[in-house]
Amino acid sequence: MEHKRGLSIAGGIVGLLAIGYIATSLVWQHQQTFLSNTQVAGINVSGQTATQAAPKVSHVLEHRTYHVTENGQTRYSFTSKSAGITVNTKKELTQLVHQQNYWRWPLALMQSASRSKTASIGQLHVSQANMSKLLANITKTTTQTKRTSTENAKLVYLNDHVEIKKEIQGTEISQAKLKQTVAQAIDTGQTNIDLKKAYVTPTVTSTSQNLKTAKKRTQKYASEKATYNINGNKFQIPHDTILSWLKVDKAGKVSLDQVAVKTYVDQLNDKYHTYHTTRTFKSTQRGDVKIDGGLYGWTIKSADETKALSKDVLAGKDFNRSPVTTGSGYHNNRQDIGSTYIEVDKQAQHMWVYVDGQVKVSTDVVTGKPGQHETTTGVWSVWSKQRNSTLKGDNDDGSDYAQPVAYWMPFGDTGQGIHDSPWQKQYGGTWYKTHGSHGCVNTPPTEVAKVYDAIPVGTPVVIF
Repeated sequence: MEHKRGLSIAGGIVGLLAIGYIATSLVWQHQQTFLSNTQVAGINVSGQTATQAAPKVSHVLEHRTYHVTENGQTRYSFTSKSAGITVNTKKELTQLVHQQNYWRWPLALMQSASRSKTASIGQLHVSQANMSKLLANITKTTTQTKRTSTENAKLVYLNDHVEIKKEIQGTEISQAKLKQTVAQAIDTGQTNIDLKKAYVTPTVTSTSQNLKTAKKRTQKYASEKATYNINGNKFQIPHDTILSWLKVDKAGKVSLDQVAVKTYVDQLNDKYHTYHTTRTFKSTQRGDVKIDGGLYGWTIKSADETKALSKDVLAGKDFNRSPVTTGSGYHNNRQDIGSTYIEVDKQAQHMWVYVDGQVKVSTDVVTGKPGQHETTTGVWSVWSKQRNSTLKGDNDDGSDYAQPVAYWMPFGDTGQGIHDSPWQKQYGGTWYKTHGSHGCVNTPPTEVAKVYDAIPVGTPVVIF
């Protein structure tokens, strides 16, 4: 009987405890308060509703201080408030309350139900403008320290061989990674922001199998001697430059980066072309003169030369080449005017015709009347030779004229040319200032046939 009575008492106690447990759980659940020993962002919110806890937690989050560190040193600091970060904790605190297991309240009494200071608490808001301003301030401060560039592992030419140069981890900052790192820290409440996470990292390392394959496959290409002769300028393409063009796919096939090759060709054109450039011309009477303007000259045909150069490089053998050009006057003697040309000195009102470096004609002329009819300067070329032509145009009073000439040698695209002018009473001197042409080079009838016979179509016409 005593045994049964003991069981009855124990059962009663258990029942009371069960009733108390259930009742307490229901009370906690009804009140929607945080369980004992619950901390959010370091604030004890035990027994408080989300509405009661929100102001305290928000205050902590708004005044949270973030430190941007590098090598153990703080480079920049900011608070949530100073950075324009706003927080709405009530909603998330309410979610936390609802997520609690109220049936486990006895365990909460014995252990901490803490939400760490670094937990993602509070719905943080940072406008794009405030984030941009924050990143700009961090960048301005951190770039006061000299930063080194990050470099990928790459192939280099060394001692007649292709070698792999190890990648370099620099300290330059990636703005995209900095934004990601700062945003993540703000989102998760991490107050220590390691700047190293925002470093630009190498995308190709020395352990890359593709790079090792490329090293093996490019040996013969990188050691070839590629020599250019451009307008008399001879030079060799640097081995490192050729290496920078080479690409090797996973199958080991070698190709060239066509964009990089074209960029190189364009640089050559910029350096050596003679079209629309200022030339130094050795004149007959005035020594060296600077001349610009005109349509005479040559340029490198970029697409064609890129294709031709690529083909020579991929052959893997030493080669010499001159570029594919378009235009007039390409020579491999550092000149484009050559030794056969027509020289018109407007100041001297004189014209010389040189053939193979020898003067064949030397005569006074009458050039365009100063003002709207002035003869254009520059380097042009005779694009046609015609006998017995009629020149047509407008007089100053607006009337039309039609003037027959025995010899007509147009140059450029201006409608100007060299022709005979039996109506001119004299040549040379200052006559052109009052009796100048409409831009053409008026030539004495006794000399014009000599000019016509001496020069072929395409002859440069230098006017200054």
